[in-house]
Amino acid sequence: MRIAVLYIVVIVFLFPSLARAQNSGVTASRPGPESGTIVSSTYANEFLGFWFPIPEGWQVNRESIGAEREGAAKRTSGGGLELVVLDQHTARPFRNRIVLSALDATGMSVTTQEYVSKFVGVQVKEDGRELVRDATDVELAGKHFFRADYRQPVSGGALSEAFVCTKLGGYFVGWTFVAGSPQELESLVNSLQRLSFRDESRVIAGIISSRPPIGAARPQRIVVSQRVSESMLIKKTDPEYPDSARREHVEGTVTLGAVIDKNGDVGQLSVVSGPTLLIPAALEAVRQWKYKPYLLNGEPLAMQTHVAVSFLSPPQ
Repeated sequence: MRIAVLYIVVIVFLFPSLARAQNSGVTASRPGPESGTIVSSTYANEFLGFWFPIPEGWQVNRESIGAEREGAAKRTSGGGLELVVLDQHTARPFRNRIVLSALDATGMSVTTQEYVSKFVGVQVKEDGRELVRDATDVELAGKHFFRADYRQPVSGGALSEAFVCTKLGGYFVGWTFVAGSPQELESLVNSLQRLSFRDESRVIAGIISSRPPIGAARPQRIVVSQRVSESMLIKKTDPEYPDSARREHVEGTVTLGAVIDKNGDVGQLSVVSGPTLLIPAALEAVRQWKYKPYLLNGEPLAMQTHVAVSFLSPPQ
């Protein structure tokens, strides 16, 4: 048997009977978490409210999902979802792999940490893996996740694996990473720093708390209006118009929430509004923008703002 078969991650969801009962009332016509899309090398899930840029050099494995449409998910026997499977070919007999999964957490009494611990416990107990680190709180892309690490012995060595999970839209959403070394595993987990989430806050109208009260601690971040941040923009990369949007004559404006660090680089991005097909291209473009640092009493400070990226369908 090829070594590649040994490391294929089987998504074993806990509490299957509960999950099946929760999903039984969902109609096929209602768009749900299984209706993901892949646009501009980004996996997008509007229902769950997140956008995951596919790492460079990785391919979508449609055969593993068995879906007719790229981005569509597969329901598992336990009532969960395999959202997308990504592979990276290596010179070794096996490929690195990322499996993105989701499970409806409605009515479940377990925390995200408990879910991660039990999920990995199943892998260790039933598949012969070795636990390296139990569920630990980590922050990625400005959001709390729980991460557990384990390893799978294979001929000539071991595969490094991790399950990283958070709760989005009432679902446990998890990334299973499989790599040929601990160093590669860290690089894969760090790819989650490029995640973007739906921004539920209101659009900022003006500068807020530009000067802290006397005696107050210096703020770590200041909130400014879109107009103010636009005046501080020194490098702007135009987005690439997605072919899918061009074919469907989709145009409009994507509004994003952005955190600009004290050096003027774009950090966290969140999605406020905009046409679905245009959001990934807007995210990729804004990540390359550069701003003048915001100075408070002569010291640089991170700022939070909103940006707008407009798309006008080019003439045919």
